[in-house]
Order: sequence, then C-alpha cells, then structure tokens
Amino acid sequence: MTSRSTTAHGTRPISVADIAAQSGGIRALHRRIDELRSTGMNFAADTITKEMVALGISPNQP
Repeated sequence: MTSRSTTAHGTRPISVADIAAQSGGIRALHRRIDELRSTGMNFAADTITKEMVALGISPNQP
C-alpha cells in the first residue's frame, strides 16, 4: 500500500522530503528507520537513509 498526498495536480506518493518538511517529520523518519531495521527490512531503511543524505538531513538521531 502506497501513501499518497493530494496536490493541486492529483495524488502522488509521499516522499521523504514531504515527511521531513512536517513538524516532527525528521524524528518520525528516524523512528521509521529504527522500526524497519528491527524487523529486518534493511533495504527499506537504507532507501530512506539514502534519501535523507541526498536532502542534507542526518540519518543519525541527534
């Protein structure tokens, strides 16, 4: 199931940038990475981590 957000142009997947831009979004991304790793979904956690680095956001919790 893919999360979608509504825009003036329809719907699109919610991106890491969309989440990071929200209040508490970076903390939510860190929690999601931890959750994914704890369940063995390293590929998904690595994907989020790479997107965060590309956006200039530290994937490591402060």
